[in-house]
Amino acid sequence: MMVWGTMILSYENATGIPRRRRNPMWLVVANLLMILKMEFKKLKLIEWSCCVMPNYYRRKNGSFCIRVSNGKPNGKQRMVTTTYYPPVGLSYRAAERAAKEYANLFENAVHSGFYIAGQNTKTQHINQQGLTLSEFISEYYYKKIELRLSPNTIRFYQSVIDQFILPSFGEIRICDVSSVHLQSLIDFLSSPGARFQSNNTEPLSGATVKRYSTVFTSVMTEAYKMGFAEKDILHRQYISYPKIYHKPLQAYDDEEAKTFYNRLADECPKVKALLLTSLLLGLRRGEVVGLMWSDFDFKSGCLTVSRSAFKVKGQEQSVKAPKSKSSVRTVYFSEEYADVLKRWSEEQSKEKNLAGSKWEEKGYVFTNKIGDMISLFAPTEICSKFEQKCGLRHLKLHGLRHTCGSLMIKNGVDIETVRSLFGHENIRTTQQYLSAYISAKKTAARLLTNVLMKEGNINEIGNITASHQGISPNRPTDSIE
Repeated sequence: MMVWGTMILSYENATGIPRRRRNPMWLVVANLLMILKMEFKKLKLIEWSCCVMPNYYRRKNGSFCIRVSNGKPNGKQRMVTTTYYPPVGLSYRAAERAAKEYANLFENAVHSGFYIAGQNTKTQHINQQGLTLSEFISEYYYKKIELRLSPNTIRFYQSVIDQFILPSFGEIRICDVSSVHLQSLIDFLSSPGARFQSNNTEPLSGATVKRYSTVFTSVMTEAYKMGFAEKDILHRQYISYPKIYHKPLQAYDDEEAKTFYNRLADECPKVKALLLTSLLLGLRRGEVVGLMWSDFDFKSGCLTVSRSAFKVKGQEQSVKAPKSKSSVRTVYFSEEYADVLKRWSEEQSKEKNLAGSKWEEKGYVFTNKIGDMISLFAPTEICSKFEQKCGLRHLKLHGLRHTCGSLMIKNGVDIETVRSLFGHENIRTTQQYLSAYISAKKTAARLLTNVLMKEGNINEIGNITASHQGISPNRPTDSIE
């Protein structure tokens, strides 16, 4: 009772408020706090102060002001302030929760010593090393993409990084990269000054700009996967790209394809087999060069596409896996194509005997004089010379693949089968073969006219139109004054 009376007396003396106006439990708590405060001051163990939590409030522009205590170095509370901008599209409550989370991370960064004025604190909490874009690319990025990209694609990425990304953004910390940097890169690439050729002032095409900017987004995606950046830090949904104009598909029409096929009868077995592989089977250039005799099953009439030839500048030609997982596929061929291959096989055996000891048997279908695979540029040159010889319009070797796919779809092969045979990963790539030939467009125009003109002259078209509008064909319409 003495202790209780002492606590009540202490509270009344300290506050001047009678006991009957207060809850007794609060009196106990208040007195305990006062006693602890006095005892700690006497012992000089700690300086009494309430626990200061991070506080924040919303400004009129939608941002949040966040304040955190950073101790009392000179006896006065030192506050650190930052501004948080919530992502666009968040509701009021969601923005409040995001601000609270940011405030906690900001407090951790301040108290742990990782806070740097002007830096994105949430990202800094993840990226404590504060790597620049240049450091991340050289130390981490190249090692990652080497495991999944082809050598030629890596070389292209390196070229874009060295020419456009590092000179402008190399010294920026990953945590400070934003959509502003990506947009500025796209705007520069879209300008006439993006080309290195002084005599060419034309801006890069929209497709090229999109392709170059993809390298920048690839770098930031890897940074996120490795924990150095926030998810979708670039906010790509708000990026403006130049308009992409798709060029019409380059392929032979029916008559040109027939002329191409018939004129191959006069060529040597090697040229005939090589060009028919692209025209009849739709294989890519690298896949044609990388074919081996072991890929063919003549009993079943099929071949397995499992490799593709490639060449990096300054290095020897080699083989790799095809373009994508779906590019590993089985393709079927006709008996006529099998006969062409057999004749080439006999001719290849003669070349092997003539080469003697110089021949190195590696099992490739299309070989040079010593048994190795032909150059990756040889099929393009062979196709170009043959077209010039036959008086056909120039079409790249890949145009034979387009011709194959277009003719398949035009003659009734469903699009899913064509996608499977061609190894397309996305059905939209196959849909480009749906673009009609000019002859098909003319046929469609004639078809509608023939339907409308079937029972009479051209006046019947007007009658049909009038009937659809609810007007009697024989009754003149009222004039509008």
